[in-house]
Amino acid sequence: MARYIDRDYFEYLVKTYEGNRYVKHFSCWNQLMVLFWSQLTTRRSLRDIVCSLRVHRDKLYRLGMGRNISKSTLAEANANRNVAIFRELAVRMMQKVSAIDVVDTELREIADAFNVAGFFAGDSSTVQLNMTLFSWSSPRQGYGGIKMHTLFDLLRSVPALVMVTGHEEGDQIFMDDYPYQKGCLYVFDKAYVKARSLFHIASEGAFFIVRRKSDLDISVEEHIALDAGNGVMADQIVSFKGSKTGKGYPGKLRMVTFYARTKNETFVFLTNNLAIPAHIIAELYLRRWDIEQFFRWIKQHLYIQNFYGRSVNAVCIQIYVAVITFCVICLIADRYRPPVTRYELLRILGTALFEKRELPDILEKLTLSDNRQHEETEFFGMKSLFD
Repeated sequence: MARYIDRDYFEYLVKTYEGNRYVKHFSCWNQLMVLFWSQLTTRRSLRDIVCSLRVHRDKLYRLGMGRNISKSTLAEANANRNVAIFRELAVRMMQKVSAIDVVDTELREIADAFNVAGFFAGDSSTVQLNMTLFSWSSPRQGYGGIKMHTLFDLLRSVPALVMVTGHEEGDQIFMDDYPYQKGCLYVFDKAYVKARSLFHIASEGAFFIVRRKSDLDISVEEHIALDAGNGVMADQIVSFKGSKTGKGYPGKLRMVTFYARTKNETFVFLTNNLAIPAHIIAELYLRRWDIEQFFRWIKQHLYIQNFYGRSVNAVCIQIYVAVITFCVICLIADRYRPPVTRYELLRILGTALFEKRELPDILEKLTLSDNRQHEETEFFGMKSLFD
């Protein structure tokens, strides 16, 4: 599985940031492989990692983990190795998964129909930290924390960017740091209503959909005719009236008001795309929830709620290795198309890591087993229960 990680690039990063300087026995690659395995198997602590690996001591060198792994050695590496090595490797891995096949075919049809190059959602998620254990974290509302600012590829269900900061940093602050691409559409919630940054997106030749803040001062310039029966209550051309917002975004915008029956709630969206029908604008905003599913997945199925160390370094490295692990899972799923979910694939890889079998063989047997089970279900007449 390590073959999906670009080792040459990783060693370039290690050399650039002198990650192996003064290191004799436990290299940066050893550290990465141990933490990668720990994510696959959701080890709960340094003691858990060391005790679990002790059983497989004869296999550790072959797997790139080194010959001897102690709790103190791993703790020291997590505390002192340069975070940039793991952060930039995570960026490289996210670039690799940006080339996998599209998994949301319905969204791809919308992209093709309206000449949109890609769909992305921007949001952040906070992991709370105990201030007693993580005293370096800035307190907010009585607790510490770190925040993952994320740009999520909705077509492929993979992260395009993850930045780790303190939880006191506002979501708007990093909007201008996102790598906007011409022809792509970006979806945000109302925490990202920042006129200057929205204008920056438009200036890059990209599109955005953002939920309107209720106190935003807006002037209606024109009403667009509506199609009945699709939940759209208003479709208007507008501009910002406030002196600050008007200066930040001097152009025209489109404002769509949509009533969602299932939620019994009215939503108001701002966008710079005039071609996509209003009801699809509303549908695209609802796809923003996919990024919430990603946050939930990575917190529940990988290990970033509790940490193997208490330093800033240890926390950030663990999160970036979790992102790297998620990307490896996506690359394997894209290549072999196993008949399982990403979560199931994660668990299968975690248990199969120490087996002396090639990954294609493991996944091929999994496919055969799934086909056999399907045939048996049909043979015994059970398929009708699910028709």
